[in-house]
Amino acid sequence: MKKTFLLPLALSFLFALSAFAACAEPGGTTSGGTTPGGTTPGGTTPGGNEPSQTTEFTWTGLTNETIAVGDVYDPCSGITVKDTEGKDITSSLYVLTYEDNEEELTKLGVYEDYEDFNYNFAGAYLVYYGAKSGDKEEFKSREIIVEQQHNIANGDFTETTNSGGFNNWKLDLPGSVGALEKVTENGKAKPKFNITNCGNSWWGMQYMSQCNLKQGETYKITVRAKSTNGKSFAFGFEDVANNYAMLQGLTPYTATAEYADYVSYYTANKDYPSVKAVLYLGYILEADPTATYDITFDSVKIEKIEKCPNVTFTGLDKLTLNGGSDELKAFIANPKAGVTASDGTTDLTGQIAVKGEVPLNPMEDNTVTLAYVIENENGPTAIGYRTLTVKVVKENPYDIKNADFAKDISFWTPDINAESPGADGATIAWEANGENDGAMKITINDPGSGDWWRIQSYQEVTVEQGVHYVAKIRAKADRNRQLQLEIDTPQAQFNLTTEYQEFTVYYIASRSAKVRFNIQVGGGGTANKDSIIWIDSVSLTNYEAWQMANPNFDFGMKNWGSEGAQFTEGEDADGKYVQAECGVTDAAWRIQLRQDGKSFEVGKTYKVVLKIKASTARNVTVEVRKDNYGGNVAHDFAVTTEVQTLEWEFSFSQEGCTGLRAGMLLGGAPAATVTVYQFEIVEVPAK
Repeated sequence: MKKTFLLPLALSFLFALSAFAACAEPGGTTSGGTTPGGTTPGGTTPGGNEPSQTTEFTWTGLTNETIAVGDVYDPCSGITVKDTEGKDITSSLYVLTYEDNEEELTKLGVYEDYEDFNYNFAGAYLVYYGAKSGDKEEFKSREIIVEQQHNIANGDFTETTNSGGFNNWKLDLPGSVGALEKVTENGKAKPKFNITNCGNSWWGMQYMSQCNLKQGETYKITVRAKSTNGKSFAFGFEDVANNYAMLQGLTPYTATAEYADYVSYYTANKDYPSVKAVLYLGYILEADPTATYDITFDSVKIEKIEKCPNVTFTGLDKLTLNGGSDELKAFIANPKAGVTASDGTTDLTGQIAVKGEVPLNPMEDNTVTLAYVIENENGPTAIGYRTLTVKVVKENPYDIKNADFAKDISFWTPDINAESPGADGATIAWEANGENDGAMKITINDPGSGDWWRIQSYQEVTVEQGVHYVAKIRAKADRNRQLQLEIDTPQAQFNLTTEYQEFTVYYIASRSAKVRFNIQVGGGGTANKDSIIWIDSVSLTNYEAWQMANPNFDFGMKNWGSEGAQFTEGEDADGKYVQAECGVTDAAWRIQLRQDGKSFEVGKTYKVVLKIKASTARNVTVEVRKDNYGGNVAHDFAVTTEVQTLEWEFSFSQEGCTGLRAGMLLGGAPAATVTVYQFEIVEVPAK
């Protein structure tokens, strides 16, 4: 059977134009120039059961139509036929198909290009109809255009693929573990998802399609589903052109054991061509995300509805509540509390139905959009939307939950890129190291292409612009390879060995935002194939804006800037150090070792602790100043050939002590090799 599989619209029109060459023109002449009662497009004379396009029958309703892809449509709908005696013969009406009517379509001259009508595939269809009365049969055609509009193609899952899936749908497993099974119910195939691990995020498992939405239109989404063990799900839209941003919050439900319709609504604030339409099957409402779940879908339907403009809702203010809190539990028990609806002086509050559920204990901050709906039997539907954010409870907004992986990897969101390496590219799981001790284990089957982010596991944290943070991660691998830690834009790579090491990153937030604390291990090609990484613990803490990053040079020159000389890294009996050959210069500032962005409080006393030596005794200047050389405080130290720990206290008596540079000036004379073991600033307690 010939079918159109989502042909580009222009190509479908080509087929349609080719088929139009055999259609009867108004008045009875075919486009090939023949006259009914004379010759058919194939050159034969109508008679008996030979195909013809004579107009002896009376046809009504053969108007061209345009429908939305996915909208169930009967191509015979609205068509009636009467014979020459005026008898209604509509019951004999049928649609010609490529498989069953080869002879008729051939004689009509359209068989080679004929496409069977299918509302699940976009295209321009020239549909041929036949009707019979006794020994007479007539054929007529009309155009039906199936456009990508608001509905989803193959939302009833009638079109399957040989690979076990469903046309126009795609499975993505960036953070959950599960598989699609094609099951048969009442002779029809349905998608069933067997989920062995929900992960920690709602988007960790997705079944994706696409549609178009238009500004100002309101859409009712009806998902018919069932689950034998209470799997939750949500349907949503993502703006492909805006980095796949959600168009509104989730409207989640917990499916029951019998099929039921689960409804959500969306009113578009702008045109969205080719928007991503998604069934989210990751962790949303489950009590135990590690349990095994199943969910089966019967259909997904999107329809345009008219939204009533006359009903006024009150009490639908945005809310932010902490997960597990008494306030959240009270809201879940009565989401209509404080909400009213009226049409003029008519109170409609008692008719409000709330669509959607709310997560009690999410593993990450979740935003939910509930619809407050008043259904009218013979008119527009009144809808009010309410946004509720459920936050993960933290003592500090930058804290990492489950940072030591003591019992599991809860609160961590795995993200394995769907395109490359795909769902099987890596497994992110928990491994016990002992009682109340464990690690995140990342087993990399295929590292994908050269991008770190293709395999990652993260948590979202909130940082404040200008605040200083220090991140630590303790990790190892089964071979020497690298790991990348990303916090917002700054990234740091670490060389892993087969022994656990702790790595530190100092980070100054460039903006106030929610960002990812992101462990990335993708890329590396064949060298990283089948490798394993263990993350034993992580942390993110803030440190004062006046503190020096990497003050003991544990990580060499990391976080340090220099000028005028090349600093090398090393270690001896006195500790780790950085070292430079400081030749004779005309000014001390010609050679520098420094850090920027330091801020101090007026009236507080601070102390520089300097551990240093030089191959030849000489002076070294320590200063804290503006980049424009103004407002500095400075002190000269006498450095000897022996390692010394030197100290200097300073304070600021007026404003303007923010965004400063702290460091050493190593130029001047005589020439010497200067070795620095420590440059630290500490706060001196008030007396």
